[in-house]
Amino acid sequence: MFVTQQLNTMSELIEGQGFSEKLQHVLAQQYLNLEATLLRAKVLRDFASSKVQYIVQSAIQAEQASAAFLFAPFILANLNHPVIYNSPATPSVLNILNRYYQAEQRQNLKIDDVLEALNLYLDLSDTSLDDVDFFYSSLIKALCRTDVSQIFLVTALALNTQKIAELEQFFKVKIYYIRIHPQDSIIDSRDWNMRKLFFKNKDEQYVALCEKFATLNAELLLSYGSYSLQQATQLIEDMFYAEHIYEKLSVYAEYMQTCLQHGVSRNQATFLA
Repeated sequence: MFVTQQLNTMSELIEGQGFSEKLQHVLAQQYLNLEATLLRAKVLRDFASSKVQYIVQSAIQAEQASAAFLFAPFILANLNHPVIYNSPATPSVLNILNRYYQAEQRQNLKIDDVLEALNLYLDLSDTSLDDVDFFYSSLIKALCRTDVSQIFLVTALALNTQKIAELEQFFKVKIYYIRIHPQDSIIDSRDWNMRKLFFKNKDEQYVALCEKFATLNAELLLSYGSYSLQQATQLIEDMFYAEHIYEKLSVYAEYMQTCLQHGVSRNQATFLA
């Protein structure tokens, strides 16, 4: 697909599955010259003033514990890491976010404007692509940004770690593969009590749920080399008790809902994280 041989490594990341014809058609519509865009981002990455974290997560389905990673961008933003989170807008995701704003509504916002204001952006994709096509599309989207320094691949897909290492070296980014297990189940997001999840007073069920969410998300913090597994887990668990995640989500939701209702740009919406 690409003249530059190293770029073809992207289509070899998923064991036995490359770019489909449908995906190639979608990419041709989205990018005037995808190869040039990727190579330009690679060259300019060294000069980027911001170091953005990019999370690619495969579709979250009902009762899957991987819903824990929906809170990863709020955790990283609380630690002053600018972050973009990209995942399909499945019912499980919307069950959670629609309690705070109209997450299913498409908006014509500039991602950089939202990042500047809030330090995070949730990029909820439509669900028309299958898991493989979504994964490749989202990875390409991340690599086309000049400011992305770390990419987290949260997926049940079997990835080739050697190819990941080759991509890291060529694109000058850190790529972390966090493999999830679809059979790892929790209570369905439709039934979550958000006050028990985000606030201090929890019953036994929500104590266990927050412990699980903290354990799963700790894998992301380990990539920074500043925490042990125990420290990372405790730090995240504390956020579920001290309302830090709730506060970050509330500010994000207020910003997005204001933009939805009034069609304002970042220059008019002055919420701060």
